[in-house]
Amino acid sequence: MASAKDGSGSLYQRGNVWWVKVYIGGKAHRETSKTATAEGTYEDAKRLRDKLLGQKHRGEISGGHPDRVTVGELLDDVLEYATTNIRPSTEYIWRLVIEKNIRPFFATLKAQKVTTEKLKEYRRKRISEGRSDATANRELSILRTAFHNGRKCTPAKVLSVPYFPMTPETNIRTGFLSDEQYASLLKELPSELKPLFAVGYATGIRLGELKAIRWDQMDLAEGNITLENGETKNGEGRLVPILDGEMSELLTAAKKDRDENWPDSPWVFNRQGEPIKDFRWAWEEACKRAGVPDLKFHDLRRTAVRNMRRDGVPQVVRMKISGHKTDSMERRYNIVDADDIKIAKSLMQAGRQKRNV
Repeated sequence: MASAKDGSGSLYQRGNVWWVKVYIGGKAHRETSKTATAEGTYEDAKRLRDKLLGQKHRGEISGGHPDRVTVGELLDDVLEYATTNIRPSTEYIWRLVIEKNIRPFFATLKAQKVTTEKLKEYRRKRISEGRSDATANRELSILRTAFHNGRKCTPAKVLSVPYFPMTPETNIRTGFLSDEQYASLLKELPSELKPLFAVGYATGIRLGELKAIRWDQMDLAEGNITLENGETKNGEGRLVPILDGEMSELLTAAKKDRDENWPDSPWVFNRQGEPIKDFRWAWEEACKRAGVPDLKFHDLRRTAVRNMRRDGVPQVVRMKISGHKTDSMERRYNIVDADDIKIAKSLMQAGRQKRNV
């Protein structure tokens, strides 16, 4: 076996083929010049050696084996990353999405073989299954994080990240619930969901935050709910009012039920003492019976912001109650509907009459 050392790389010959070996991060990286012609093989190997050294200095190549890394390994790594870097509720969603959708489609593929066209194929599959552009974007963004994390490893598990095709999202919801629809839906919901629904409708607290509320955060006497630092989406605690009437009555009844039947349960919103988790089927069936079949629980958040605005609650206070950190996000929920236009019309007409126009 012929060999030669030139600079910082080694060239050696096996049969009629020249190979290149360079050391990166203390590990040997080998590649073949893939030519078996008698003429110019050594020069081909030198050119390959120079190319590899250039990639090494630019940080484009590592001493690992990125050609062997599968997408499944990247997904395992990103789930480990999620346990310490994102909120538990988001980690739970990532795990569900990865195991149900992303892993079955990509897991056995070599990471370096994933192309933009393959990512488009995944998007087309999800859309054909009835998912929205926004859903496909969120799922692809998880996979993109896995690739970027792999590229940052030492040695790198991914040498380059493919282009991820993100589609403009056209499914931004604008729906909300009227007071009449609220009353109808409240009647149709099972008893354990009524307090959850009433609080969501009145305050706009996110569903994930609602599910986590404990009785020690609930002050029925003072009429406040305390959401603690680190347990909300934006990480900031806040105080939320308990409104007199239906909201207060349902929470008081829930407290009495808890004290009598499962006094050791800390959860405000529960099923027989256990925290409420998935209630999609019960929600969807109740919505159908109430005549609002397309209503999502998140629409309550939008509705609460609109109602607070109509009731004259200042924007800064609305944001404190609903948990919006920026006014741009809060403004997205300020839906202008036909009733708003009617009010505006009457105000405009009154103004013109005052001006004798």
